[in-house]
Amino acid sequence: MRHIPQESVAEYIRQTLSPTEASQVREHVAECRECSDLIGLFREVMRVGANETAYEPPPGTVRIVNAYFGTQHPGTARTKRFFELLFDSFGQPAMAGARASVASARQLLYRVGTVYVDMRVDSEVNSERAALVGQMLDSARPGHPVSGVPVVLLDGRKNVASAISNNNGEFQIEFLLKNNLRLSVTVGDGAPVYLPITGVEERRRPGGASRGPN
Repeated sequence: MRHIPQESVAEYIRQTLSPTEASQVREHVAECRECSDLIGLFREVMRVGANETAYEPPPGTVRIVNAYFGTQHPGTARTKRFFELLFDSFGQPAMAGARASVASARQLLYRVGTVYVDMRVDSEVNSERAALVGQMLDSARPGHPVSGVPVVLLDGRKNVASAISNNNGEFQIEFLLKNNLRLSVTVGDGAPVYLPITGVEERRRPGGASRGPN
């Protein structure tokens, strides 16, 4: 049995065949299961295509994607946002050439304009995994947590993990420890701000043995 060409099937679905040709297709389909299944497939494809224009991705997904693409172009002409490290439980600035690490229960407090980003980094003992828990508060709007803000953890320019601050301004990210990790925070319509998470001196814990000069 000779089957209907796919071009004719498409025209039949779009109802662009002449009445005579359309009648011939209907007669053939009534006897041919293969062509009938093909017409059903074409109809499903057209149905999905027609509904695609009405699809809207979740707002949270859109914010994360926008934040990610913002991290891929740090050299754009947008104004660079200022940030300040107010507190670091390591207590000392980084030393040139020192090996980067995240200490267990390290605490960081950054200020980005009027927004304070309070973070705690916990690393598991004898493990490369760590968790970052943070909260954002706006000093210009007391009692109004900074919610719905995308935060992206970066290894260089590579997206490691991402989250969105909840209604309390809180966010949480789990990740593998690496050197020079940064947290990209996009507040309002401004450019992303890159807050260092690692890249500081590894210090001995209190009570640890130290070696004097030989």
